[in-house]
Amino acid sequence: MGGGGAAAVLDPEYNEQEQRFRNLEKRAMKLLQETKDYRGSISTMTNSQRMLSQTLSAFLLDVQRPQDYQAAYRQAAQTIDQVSQAQFDEVYMHTVLQPMAQFCGYLPEFSKAMKKRKGLADDLERARRQLSKEQAKAASDAMAIEKAEMDVQYAEEAYNVMNRTLVGEIPKLINSRVYVVDPSFEAFVKSQLQFFSDSLQQMDGVTRFLPAAGGPDDDRMLDQRIGDVMAQVRSLTICSQNVV
Repeated sequence: MGGGGAAAVLDPEYNEQEQRFRNLEKRAMKLLQETKDYRGSISTMTNSQRMLSQTLSAFLLDVQRPQDYQAAYRQAAQTIDQVSQAQFDEVYMHTVLQPMAQFCGYLPEFSKAMKKRKGLADDLERARRQLSKEQAKAASDAMAIEKAEMDVQYAEEAYNVMNRTLVGEIPKLINSRVYVVDPSFEAFVKSQLQFFSDSLQQMDGVTRFLPAAGGPDDDRMLDQRIGDVMAQVRSLTICSQNVV
């Protein structure tokens, strides 16, 4: 608790709830950041895929026998980026990111209340010290003592109200996370499924222009084809001279 008043230090019930809140706060902010990062990663992926498809077409622009897969892939990548990803992003923002951000938006209010409680605890300790000082004077002033007692009573009531509020409401906040995460997680899974299903549908259109799958030897045959082409490139005069 740091340098707070003795009343704050000696309240194990509150100390336990504060520790629970700090753990929740740390995990909630981490989850919020990761939901933001996931959204950004999907956008980056689809944008990179679209740019790659455009670069691929430009790379093969002057080929005498243009392959149909180039146009099909470019169209699929563009649709995924501009339609599928946009639809996913809208649903994700509304059902996942915004609810999580709203929940995390309440956390600073609790932190402020805890800071205020610490200040009230300090006020209470100062009032008690002042009362002890007045009572210890050789020539006691009855009015000064009465005022100091009233100050202690007021400070004690203010501290107790804030302390009870936090002890009672921190568990409610912690429990409420379930009612935020459960529907958001369900929406997250469904939005993922829809996005990847849409992406698969677009890519299925590209496979029509590719050779049919021939079984477990496909990878070996593809490696052989690439190896043959690389051998032809290595046979070029410039490549065989090892120019430094």
